[in-house]
Amino acid sequence: MIIKLKKENKQKININQRTYKLFNFKFLKKLKNKITFGVAILLILGGVLLNISFKYIIYYNSNKSIKNDMIMIKNNSSEFIKQYFLINNEEIDEINILKNSYKLTNKLSKYYNCTIGIYNTNGEYGNQCIKNQKDDNIKDHIEKAKNNKSYIYLVKNNKDRTAYYAYQLYDKSQFLGIVEIIKDYNELIVNNENIYLIFTLVEIIFFSIILVIIYFIVLKSTKSLENLQKGVKEISKGNYNYEMEENIKNDEIDDLIKEYNNMRKRIKKQIEDIHSLEKNRREFFCNVTHELKTPLTSITGYGELLLTNYNNEKLRDKAIASIIKESNKLNEMICNILEVSRGQIISNEREKINIEKLVKNIIDEMNIRIERKNIDIIWQLEEGIISAPLKEFKSVIINLLENAFKYSVDNTFIKVYGRKENDKYLLEIKNTTNNLDYKFKYKAFEPFLRGNNSKGNKGNGLGLYICKYIIEEIDGKIEMDIIENEVTLNLYLILL
Repeated sequence: MIIKLKKENKQKININQRTYKLFNFKFLKKLKNKITFGVAILLILGGVLLNISFKYIIYYNSNKSIKNDMIMIKNNSSEFIKQYFLINNEEIDEINILKNSYKLTNKLSKYYNCTIGIYNTNGEYGNQCIKNQKDDNIKDHIEKAKNNKSYIYLVKNNKDRTAYYAYQLYDKSQFLGIVEIIKDYNELIVNNENIYLIFTLVEIIFFSIILVIIYFIVLKSTKSLENLQKGVKEISKGNYNYEMEENIKNDEIDDLIKEYNNMRKRIKKQIEDIHSLEKNRREFFCNVTHELKTPLTSITGYGELLLTNYNNEKLRDKAIASIIKESNKLNEMICNILEVSRGQIISNEREKINIEKLVKNIIDEMNIRIERKNIDIIWQLEEGIISAPLKEFKSVIINLLENAFKYSVDNTFIKVYGRKENDKYLLEIKNTTNNLDYKFKYKAFEPFLRGNNSKGNKGNGLGLYICKYIIEEIDGKIEMDIIENEVTLNLYLILL
């Protein structure tokens, strides 16, 4: 029993799975097909409801027209019979009506183009003038009239659409007989049916056109979504150069495309920044290793020299002095590296700085030191106020002026100019040097990088790197230009 139940359950599961596969249409996986299918269902349901409503209206109007026409014929025929006897000066009773039924039915039939019958009060005897077709088996309307009830019976066969109607004829409350009206309404009903068929055909064409228009609108709209999907796939594959063409419709999909392009650009920039940072990290590590190795090699060499020549006073003093010098150099380099790595180069506390006053004070302090090289500083500065950490900004100016002094040719000038340009302050520092490749300006601010004119000068290659870091932290910019051995450092600072 349990085994049978398990088999039955498995069969039910298989049937459900087959049913699911049957109704799980593959074409509905596309958004455009889902929308079109949904709209088609709504149009079909709306069309069916509209069609049913119109058919009911046609049917109602047809029946109402037949009923009104029958009542009109009834009223007119009743009045005609009474007027006939009045004109002929005959008494109107059951016997005279049956006696003149032949003439009456012929005139009424000819006048109203329908079959007219006149019967006695029992509905058994009378005369008929038959027009078109008549089914002798239909007697319901006569039976109803015998019971003083008006009754319309409509026959709808393939080619026969005939209405049967009978009513009791009275004169001054005297029951005189039964009058039968049989009329063919085939033309009326066929015309109404043709109108219904034409309406159905127009409805199908109209809804089909609407469906096609909606399909192409959805197709055009979802095409951008498909391109967007392709773009997302390209990004997932690592292709950040796939840019979508933006439309001019300015709708939601176009906004989505614009956001996609912006996102793609941001991701591409972030990835490039990450690669650049990784490259710089590797280069930084290699440079640190090399720069640390140089003083350590010197210290090791002088240490070994002391071991073997300690009693040589002159050599010992030189070795000790060199060890101290290289140790200080190593200590300075390590401090700079630690500051860079911790991001603690610049303080968060800013204050208003008068650039003209600060640079003049620094120039005055340096004039004493630069006289021995016969180098003069020429300056022309406009007043300008910026917001920056004083200690760090002052170190930048000192570092740049010392670099200019250190690498300048003897008997030349260091030129310092400062002026306002719109909302910025431009500070220029120029000096003349030798043997400096103009391509150096593209990598001058990289860490541990020194120019080919730095031989014999102290330094670890972090000065300009730290200066650039500080200037960018206060929303400024620093650039280098080299033209025929003249080096120009341009600082762009935000004015208050």
